[in-house]
Amino acid sequence: MTSAANKYTRQDLQALLKTIVPFNFLNDRVLERVISGAVTVHYPAGSYVFRQGEPSKKTLFLILKGRAKAVAALGSEEAVTAVRTRGDFFGVTVLLSDEPYPVSMLADEDLTCLLIKRQSFQEAAGSSDEFAAYFTKDLASRLKDLYKTIASERQTTRLFEQNTLRQRIKDVAVKKVVTCLPMDNICDVAKKMHDAGVSSVLVKGFNNKPTGIITEKDIVGKVLCAGEPSLELKAHQVMTSNLITLRPDDFSYTALLLMMKNKIKHIVVTDEHEILRGIVTVKDLVLSGKSGALSVVKQIEYQDSFADLAQTINEIDRLKQALLNERAYASEICALTSELYDRITRKLINLAEKEMIERGLGPPPAPYCFINMGSAGRKEQFLRTDQDNGIIYADPPKGSRDSYSSYFLALGQIIVRELEKCGFRLCRGEVMANNPDWCRPLPAWKNSLESWVEKLDPDHIRSMTIFLDFRYISGDEELYKNLKDFTTRLFKASKPALLFMAEDDLRHRVPLTMFGGFITEKTGKQCRKIDLKRSVMVHMVDGLRLFALREGIRETNSFERLHRLKERNIFNPDDAEYIEAAYESLMMFRIRSALDQIKLGQEPDNHINLDQLSKKEKQLLKESLLMVNRLQSLTAYTFHARKA
Repeated sequence: MTSAANKYTRQDLQALLKTIVPFNFLNDRVLERVISGAVTVHYPAGSYVFRQGEPSKKTLFLILKGRAKAVAALGSEEAVTAVRTRGDFFGVTVLLSDEPYPVSMLADEDLTCLLIKRQSFQEAAGSSDEFAAYFTKDLASRLKDLYKTIASERQTTRLFEQNTLRQRIKDVAVKKVVTCLPMDNICDVAKKMHDAGVSSVLVKGFNNKPTGIITEKDIVGKVLCAGEPSLELKAHQVMTSNLITLRPDDFSYTALLLMMKNKIKHIVVTDEHEILRGIVTVKDLVLSGKSGALSVVKQIEYQDSFADLAQTINEIDRLKQALLNERAYASEICALTSELYDRITRKLINLAEKEMIERGLGPPPAPYCFINMGSAGRKEQFLRTDQDNGIIYADPPKGSRDSYSSYFLALGQIIVRELEKCGFRLCRGEVMANNPDWCRPLPAWKNSLESWVEKLDPDHIRSMTIFLDFRYISGDEELYKNLKDFTTRLFKASKPALLFMAEDDLRHRVPLTMFGGFITEKTGKQCRKIDLKRSVMVHMVDGLRLFALREGIRETNSFERLHRLKERNIFNPDDAEYIEAAYESLMMFRIRSALDQIKLGQEPDNHINLDQLSKKEKQLLKESLLMVNRLQSLTAYTFHARKA
């Protein structure tokens, strides 16, 4: 290996790179910086650029002249796995990690390469979406593969061996489905249902695709209890047409979650061509042992005291551990946990209203709704975090403002008190429904939002970042929709507010050095640890929220926001896939670390200890942090904000 710098001038290299994808996406200024930090090196034919198993050189190799081949050692033999020629590059997957080289790279003939260091590569990626996108697809796949490998390796003892929550739908679904045609008489449909001993009949079109479902509830509600019952109705007049379907290879857990979220008891199973393949009922899930979550739901709904309701929390904790043991995705665990916590909160609100009546304060004097904010608003709770909630109530008539305020603050106080007994800690910043700042009539909420946007200061930014993930939980949904519509329009039109929030996030960098090393606490209790929530994931939440606000997207969940942004081509598919894989991985690390701390009797603190990670886990963490860094760069570029 010898230096070949004297054979290529900077002008030569710049002209050459402009002809090579993806370097042709870089402007002259960035290309100049890449070249100034690179070196050209000559490798004689038969020499190695690097050998299999050697540590990463943290370098991207671009072939300027000649040919190289990738050689993998297979026992006592070697096999050529790839050949690279002029304009090709190699070493990408190892560039951003400390993993050893998986293959050797041999100069098949005299070879000259431009060696680009990691820092220059990262700067180029941060300056050009097209350049970064060229590499992100492979990296996203790599992240997902690492995630699956680590989840498998770190699988802990199963708590519910008989409750395989990851069983496929095809193993649970009933294959022989009772069906009818759209024009069949409802009496004939009811007889089919009775004779077969089933609770539903699927309505099929002549193309064998399901168009609707008729359940016992439909017959009672739409036929027998109608104003003027008619037995001459046809199936298509009674059926429920907005079918919720799953594929045979989906997990039974997914059916469980859909049933709970949509308050239904039947899920239709279709193939990729929408052809009917079966049906899954609540009964099927119970008989197959998937009744854990359904049992918790039933417990929540039937509790009639605050103390009994608080006991159901323990069952939720056991269910979460079971899901983690079954290698459920972190996003799935959070989705189910949020659904169950929402149900507990709604039941608490119902009991709180009854307590208000028992105290002699009466029922609510006006329509109101209860909202969650922060991580609960994003449906990204795993542990019982601090409370972030509020109450929106209708504008009081003249002379009733004080009495309305007193009533809803008292109601909020009961809800907050009982949530605390269920393990949801009081918010240190008092962002709760018992605080007049977060328990207000609709017009007051709107006035506060306008004042936050007009006066952009750190206090208002903190309020906005908590509030802007607000989500409906219970009560009058029209009040929520009214405020959501107002908020969406206000922030979509306020470029200064978006810029201010972007710069507020960009003041803090991802905990990686310019050379890709981790930045951790040096001393004290958190030595060698990284705060995943406040130092890492907050940047993904902030970035996705900003893009969603700019686009007028109403969803609050980070994954849902990402999917909407992808649909609108705000993020290209490769970037979106990479962001999703990184966020999923970071959530997994956070959940697993919290459970480890709980097992040791410690209070979960969102920190991850680097010394307790395997080499692969560190690699996954590092590549996830690099994606967070990239998202910050995209945020800075899009909102014209300064990056620290």
